[in-house]
Amino acid sequence: MLVNLLCRTLNQFLAEGLVIVGLAFIAIGIAVGFLARRITRSVRQSNEVNTNDRVFLSLKITGILFVLLGFVCIIVELVMYFINN
Repeated sequence: MLVNLLCRTLNQFLAEGLVIVGLAFIAIGIAVGFLARRITRSVRQSNEVNTNDRVFLSLKITGILFVLLGFVCIIVELVMYFINN
């Protein structure tokens, strides 16, 4: 039996639409953040990546924004749940 999370089981919480979208955004953001150096290497076609490279920084920032967007989606779902109950 799953522990109740805000008067819902974990399965019920994870089945909500915004939670699924939020988790997808978080996964995409983490993947982009971790793969930023590799993507920059393939775009620049060199083995060395400077930490001040614009492509590298923009990919890192994009990854962070995706993670934040995912958390915002989950928070919106929680707020909507609190308002309706």
